[in-house]
Amino acid sequence: MISHKSGTPRWFTLLAVVLVLPLFQLPLLLSRCPDSSPVRTILFIYPFYAVAAAYLAWQCYPQRKALAWILLILLILSHMATWMLVSTPLT
Repeated sequence: MISHKSGTPRWFTLLAVVLVLPLFQLPLLLSRCPDSSPVRTILFIYPFYAVAAAYLAWQCYPQRKALAWILLILLILSHMATWMLVSTPLT
């Protein structure tokens, strides 16, 4: 029987883990956000989205490489959008 090695490469796994590391800045983001702001709710949902996006990108990489890259790019864009959301004052 021929064994076919299929799986996510280690470099992609490492990339997905590195792209989840900005979640450790969540306490800083929360400290910059007002207590009664709807932005705070978005910040509490943000870690779940980031972990799910990285996991799904890692999971689908062997079959659908383009989708995995799209998920990681959206993850990067969500990190940037979260920082913009906190740093831009609400009017």
